[in-house]
Amino acid sequence: MKAPFTIVTNCAEYAVDIAAMTRKAFARTYGSGDGEAALIAKLRADGDVAVELAAMANGEIVGHVLFSRLTVEPATLKVAALAPVSARIDRQKSGIGSALIREGLARCKALDFDAVTVLGDVAYYERFGFSLEAAQVFDCAYAGPHFQAMELREHALSVGRWRLEYPKAFVAV
Repeated sequence: MKAPFTIVTNCAEYAVDIAAMTRKAFARTYGSGDGEAALIAKLRADGDVAVELAAMANGEIVGHVLFSRLTVEPATLKVAALAPVSARIDRQKSGIGSALIREGLARCKALDFDAVTVLGDVAYYERFGFSLEAAQVFDCAYAGPHFQAMELREHALSVGRWRLEYPKAFVAV
């Protein structure tokens, strides 16, 4: 049985371990995790992190999620982006990623974000409330068949159209 995990917010003190875990997790599926590790570091350095959480078990990092602030025009909404999220290879499919995402979404809501976007597997992210339809109100460089959004504030996306700009870190890596 896998050790239970706790969610922590003091991610900066685990930056090296988070980067190593992220590289391995993404390399397993995509051949490399260097881009994701660099993205996390750049978002931190640029001050674009809205919420960052890690999962710990037995004193080790077993998962990580980051939400960054997006620039919205017109500036009538506060929107965050979920990316990246990962779990240590031997702990994948054990609920760590889901728990981190749910906690991150709750924290974004508490910080008065109106919506969150994500670029990823539709079947996976719909379980959290993301949908392709909700994202149709956004013009964004990442718009397409995997670009999804969810409201954190009821009816936040019901009227209007917005241009989203992701932090520079997303194009720098």
